[in-house]
Amino acid sequence: MGRPVMTTRAEEHLYVSTLPGLEPALEQEATLLGWRPRRVEGGVEVSGPAGLHQEANLRLRTASRVLWRVGTFHATDVASLTRGLAALKLSHLWAGRAPPRLAVVLKRADVPHQDVVLTAAARAWNLASVEKAGPLDEEGGPGLTLLVRVEGDAFTVSADTSGEPLHRRGYRQEVSRAPLRETLAAGILLLAGYDGVEPLVDPMCGSGTFLVEGAWMSMRHAPGLREGFAFESFPGFDANAWSTRKKKAQDEALATPRSALRGFDINAGSLGTARRNARRAGVTLTLERQDVRALMAPPGGPGLLVANPPYGKRVGEAEDLPGLYRALGTTLRHGFPGWRAALLVPDDAMLIRALALPDARGLPVRNGGLRCRLLLTR
Repeated sequence: MGRPVMTTRAEEHLYVSTLPGLEPALEQEATLLGWRPRRVEGGVEVSGPAGLHQEANLRLRTASRVLWRVGTFHATDVASLTRGLAALKLSHLWAGRAPPRLAVVLKRADVPHQDVVLTAAARAWNLASVEKAGPLDEEGGPGLTLLVRVEGDAFTVSADTSGEPLHRRGYRQEVSRAPLRETLAAGILLLAGYDGVEPLVDPMCGSGTFLVEGAWMSMRHAPGLREGFAFESFPGFDANAWSTRKKKAQDEALATPRSALRGFDINAGSLGTARRNARRAGVTLTLERQDVRALMAPPGGPGLLVANPPYGKRVGEAEDLPGLYRALGTTLRHGFPGWRAALLVPDDAMLIRALALPDARGLPVRNGGLRCRLLLTR
């Protein structure tokens, strides 16, 4: 077997993951930051100077998690696997005290079971055992979690720098009956071309996620201005660099949004949740109780209408949905002339036809594991 290929601290190689369907939005974000991303399955790869992992966690709105490439090697048996893991340079990530957690992803792997990798890791690092990490899309925290990706005899080892999933911004302590991840809301706004200046309306705003994410984009508020990233517990953590990055982001943020943001919902409880979430996010929203069937465009448009209507999976009764979708389509066509729309709907031909938006472009996305379409109108 060849010698393992390691990354150096002078240049970082990152894999940034995102939700299925949001890869173009993540690539767009990274490009606008002056990076040179390469779109791959499930995210982008990007390289840059030391500290890039901090900047990615701080700035990227659609990122689910930032993984820092540690090294790659080939192994065909337990002995060569143990040698490859032992050769990894982990001193800047792990102080050697609390054992790292391992998440193992097998892709066309010759290794028969994840436990083989865990056993080899324990031998390589002289530990009694190595803890298996839970699903990285939901779990995380301080300390070192390594992701080992196995494809045939090729092993790629990366360190999780995020800890808590990046969609947990901190402001959404309450959710409506059909919650939408913050990263998905931001990605939809980016794919719809929202520029932070044009008016934004959500006619079924629920807990207000679209509106808060839109307000943060309009205010140039970095989504990662929080504490508790996994990289803050690494031995090589540069606290001064992190403090400088956060201060720069805070100084760049505007006090108020540059656009008008309005939310409507027929459910008074949802509007209360949206107000409290917005308050925690440091933004003020214009919210009003109103049925989508009677809604008309507010002054100051045209702009972007964005909505995540019920699917019949979590809220609402399936037999009522076609009528609701017909009403939404009618409101968009007649109540919002000249406006663009971004509608996250289930991948259901009957409901999409009910909207009567024949010129809408559909993009496949997933919301909470459900297959959906993002419909974008001109």
